Amino acid sequence: MVVVVRPAFILLLLIAVAGCSSEHHPQARPSQSLVIPTPTPSPTGKPKPARAGTECGQVTTVTGRHARVQVVRGRTTCVEAMRIFEKYNDPDTPAEGTAGLVVIDHWTCGTRGTATTCTSVAATIRTRP
Repeated sequence: MVVVVRPAFILLLLIAVAGCSSEHHPQARPSQSLVIPTPTPSPTGKPKPARAGTECGQVTTVTGRHARVQVVRGRTTCVEAMRIFEKYNDPDTPAEGTAGLVVIDHWTCGTRGTATTCTSVAATIRTRP
């Protein structure tokens, strides 16, 4: 006769034995409660909206060149603009056609010449060399 013992059964048996053995030892340490610290608020708070004409920084394009990120129309945050263009220029982001069309979240992006433009209902952002 062959007896098959599953690893999960052995683990449960060891836990049960360990739990029983600690009851009989008066020197066992009392269990300590887990203390979860309260998160501290960010010193910068929420990102501030950037208006048209604001330059947000630089990204590295798929071709390896640097391009300036700018808010063209509407209001968005520079954090959002940088995030969208970093995702657009990620080699793992699939682009369609010669214009490199991509939809990222609620932004529609495409490249014409050396400029890449992303539009949403609320704003337009662009990169230029």
